[in-house]
Amino acid sequence: MKSLRTLLKVARGELETLRRALADQIAKQSAIEQRLLGHEQTVRSEQQLAQRDYESARAYGGYAVAALAVRRALEAERAAIGEEIERLRTLIAEAHVEVRKFERLIELEEQRERLKQEKREDSELDELATLRARRQPRS
Repeated sequence: MKSLRTLLKVARGELETLRRALADQIAKQSAIEQRLLGHEQTVRSEQQLAQRDYESARAYGGYAVAALAVRRALEAERAAIGEEIERLRTLIAEAHVEVRKFERLIELEEQRERLKQEKREDSELDELATLRARRQPRS
């Protein structure tokens, strides 16, 4: 039974590690979303500036190519993080099953021990009752 508790502790530790990794990936995803929003705002402001100023309009073509490359890189990073989040969620679900399995095994072991103890106590009570019955004088 002690080994089951150790295994449960290890399984819970692994589950907690996975949860922390998921939280980290979600934070990264949020940061990427913020960077994408900031990038979009920058592109819009550059477009507006290009519409007002001739020199800015001439430079906007090169900027647009670079901005598109940045956007694609951010989108690729967001997709990779999304895949990692899904992978971690799957691992967390599996880890939950593992933890629950050990908890259930421990519950069953404790139940068996309780039943064994109750059986032992019943046997002792029966033995005491038998001894008492033998000692009482018969009328």
